[in-house]
Amino acid sequence: MRKLEDISKKDIFTTPEGYFEKLPGVVQSRVEDRKPVLSPVMAFSLKYALPVIIFLVAGVFWFTQSNQSVDINSMLSAVQTEDLVAYLDESDMTTEEVIESGNFNTTDIREIEGEVYDLNMTNEDIQNMIDDLE
Repeated sequence: MRKLEDISKKDIFTTPEGYFEKLPGVVQSRVEDRKPVLSPVMAFSLKYALPVIIFLVAGVFWFTQSNQSVDINSMLSAVQTEDLVAYLDESDMTTEEVIESGNFNTTDIREIEGEVYDLNMTNEDIQNMIDDLE
């Protein structure tokens, strides 16, 4: 059996002069020469299909937004006044905040107060309440 020390050490692989100095330049030139190749079908689809898709998406978005406003109005009209009053009673919003957040005119505000507070009281009713408090 041969020992490792008995095997002669000679370099059996040789490289040409300046091989490792030129290698990075050769690799870089091969990488730069490669251009992405688009097939004619892919180029056609990008040229014409992409704008069509953009217009379709914009159209769908536009039509759904216009239909949504009608749906919101019908949904709000379906909410009962008692439910709105209960919601506002449970929230921390004051009457002033509700009035400031909406575009109400004087008539709207009086109608809301009439629905909420139902203050159809005569002077006699008010006097009776004062007497009860005393």
